[in-house]
Amino acid sequence: MAQRMSSTDTLVARHTDATYRLIIDTAVALLERTSPSELTIRAVARQAGMSERTIFRYYRSREEFLDAVALAVYSRLETPEPPSNLEELCGYPRELYARFEEKAGLVKATLHNEIAVRIREGVGQRRWRAVRDIIDARAPHCSERERRIAAANVQHYLSASAWHYYRFYLGLTLEDTIEAAETAVRLAIGEILPKPASARRASGRPR
Repeated sequence: MAQRMSSTDTLVARHTDATYRLIIDTAVALLERTSPSELTIRAVARQAGMSERTIFRYYRSREEFLDAVALAVYSRLETPEPPSNLEELCGYPRELYARFEEKAGLVKATLHNEIAVRIREGVGQRRWRAVRDIIDARAPHCSERERRIAAANVQHYLSASAWHYYRFYLGLTLEDTIEAAETAVRLAIGEILPKPASARRASGRPR
């Protein structure tokens, strides 16, 4: 039979959970309104009204702390699951960019810093693998290099960096940003998909 927790144990657990949430909530809020370089354990401790020692009870190092912050950021972005087929892949920029737009402050705060690296190593790798699987399945007639390059091009347009470039460097509307990304994805995929027989005859290419 499972041992029941005492009221004291329950209070300790609740306090622990509340402290953990306070640390993470403070870190994410600080990330959104300051520069990434200011996301330090000292700054989070000061903002949360606790000691640095308290934070180090939860995280043995700054690396562990940043891993936790990156996980929280990814969770709050609520990006769509990676596409599983060609149709989903072609329509993926709309769903993905809509999420980036809703969380614009948080997305911009995580670009080009240690948090972004950690997110790319997690969800970015999952998305890359999904794109490769779709392209490999649809273009077995192409060389591995051709498929890899096509997947890399597609992956670029399924990133926060591409969304940010369109929206804030070029100043496009969200709808134009989505259309630009969808067009780029279709072109990248179209380069390696099997061509209709009439198109092959016109171009003189065997595939």
